[in-house]
Amino acid sequence: MGLAFWRRNTAKTRCSAYLRPDFLVLANQNEQTFEQAIDSIEQWPAAFASLCKEAQLSSDHQIVFVLGSQHYQQFQVEKPSVPDEELAGAVPWTIKDMVAEQIPDLAIDYYQAPTTPMASEKLNVVCVRKQIIQQLVQIALQQDIQLEGITIETLAAVNLLENNDRCQMLLWQPKAGDLELIVVRQGQVCFSRQLRAFSGLGKMQEIEFTQTFFDSLSLELQRSIDYISATLKLPDVSHIQLAIPSRFCDEIAQQLQQNLTPNVALLDISAIESSDQYYKIPALAGLQEGVLS
Repeated sequence: MGLAFWRRNTAKTRCSAYLRPDFLVLANQNEQTFEQAIDSIEQWPAAFASLCKEAQLSSDHQIVFVLGSQHYQQFQVEKPSVPDEELAGAVPWTIKDMVAEQIPDLAIDYYQAPTTPMASEKLNVVCVRKQIIQQLVQIALQQDIQLEGITIETLAAVNLLENNDRCQMLLWQPKAGDLELIVVRQGQVCFSRQLRAFSGLGKMQEIEFTQTFFDSLSLELQRSIDYISATLKLPDVSHIQLAIPSRFCDEIAQQLQQNLTPNVALLDISAIESSDQYYKIPALAGLQEGVLS
């Protein structure tokens, strides 16, 4: 699942880059990752050029850019009561009082939000400053690499889960970011929430783990599991997969499994050699077939 602020279909070899204000991660077609630390987005062009050289990318490649959460805003709004063919024009004005920028200065896309039975339809609206989009177009152009698409980290990450009828929960955390719970079914996000009270989890040492902490986290997860089945009337969550950038992810899974019925396990990605590298998954997710659809 994904948004596509820019999309172009070609027959070239796909690679992917995950862009944040503090680092870039590039993934090639073989799921090898290359990383460079930066101080600001003004260093994106030089860092991307360096990573392309290191990964030996050429004009035979096309790139999917995955934006970190610092570079987009997301809102949930009532779906405008207009014909479908007029929706794209109506949606931007639903967020005009929620953003500091002028609507013409934003690239805006949206996707269906989960709703309770009999409730009015809602949309999740995502906006990015057009200046950032234009910068990415130029970055790709400077390296003679075809820009295939642009999406966001949360929607990219869910493409690493199996596409089936079960409800699966992904508990993941960007580097130095908030802990995020995402429930996916048939490749689509059907529920998500941030668990800011537990965002220190990725930085915690094993000695800091307490039963009280994991009891509280398990309770929050169980509340979401109950909401999925009882309120949204979706199948029970069958699996919880963890992608938390911590050396102690195995221990975290064991602690949660003691309190929860669904199977709790680490997200299995062959390109991730240790769990403290889970912060790279948006780059790897950008290689997946459905990331722009």
